[in-house]
Amino acid sequence: MTTRSDPRPKPIDIEAIRGYFSDPKTVDHYVRAIGNIGLWNTERAVFEKKIERQSRVLDLGCGAGRIAIGLWEMGYRNVAGADLSEEMIAKSRAISHVLGVEIPFFVEDATNLSFEDQAFDAIVFGFNGLMQIPGWESRRQALKEIWRVLAPKGTFIFTTLDREDSLYSMVFSDQDNIEHDIARNSSLIEEGDRLFKTEHGTTFMHVPTRPEVEKELQSTGFDVVDCRMRNEIGREPERVLEFSEDCRFWVTKKLTSKNGDA
Repeated sequence: MTTRSDPRPKPIDIEAIRGYFSDPKTVDHYVRAIGNIGLWNTERAVFEKKIERQSRVLDLGCGAGRIAIGLWEMGYRNVAGADLSEEMIAKSRAISHVLGVEIPFFVEDATNLSFEDQAFDAIVFGFNGLMQIPGWESRRQALKEIWRVLAPKGTFIFTTLDREDSLYSMVFSDQDNIEHDIARNSSLIEEGDRLFKTEHGTTFMHVPTRPEVEKELQSTGFDVVDCRMRNEIGREPERVLEFSEDCRFWVTKKLTSKNGDA
């Protein structure tokens, strides 16, 4: 007797994410962002205020190197980049070589970093990268790894979309949209997940609420010191607004113990 295989898509996993960010169209999109976009005004303002120039900085989920190269151009001389995609890292190395930028780039999985404990004074996970890791179990593991490789009282800066802001509260109020309907879309894992098409292919994003993220940060051992939407921090040129939606900037500090002691 033969059994019919389940035709439904399996839940999104890290290999699907790696595939998206290894696709030549996606890589090219991120390469073009270095010259066409560069650092956002708000990124530059936050880094300037929250990260000292002599800090050892890791650009996690660096893509083709937009933020890492931007940090170098700001005068940060102890910067490294890491990304899940070998293709992205190959491009970031090639671009930094052409620009004369001395930044080491590594192929790394954020949930299982190869760096030593306390290797960095600051870590940046830009462009909502943390939320492109499927499932809170895996995102929680990434937070633990970030905590591990940060120095005591080190700074962790990242961005997320916000399910309760004006745009995404409207998006998620559409009950008929299969992109985020976990009852009908078997690729999704949790409430707030989206699997949507871009001009480069189909990609995943978890869109959290602020309390959801605060809870996970607190349980991992991070203290939130600043948390604002991008439009509350500064204004961006049209090219940035076309490249990316409004997002929430999180600036956190590693507590020296996970019991909340500073």
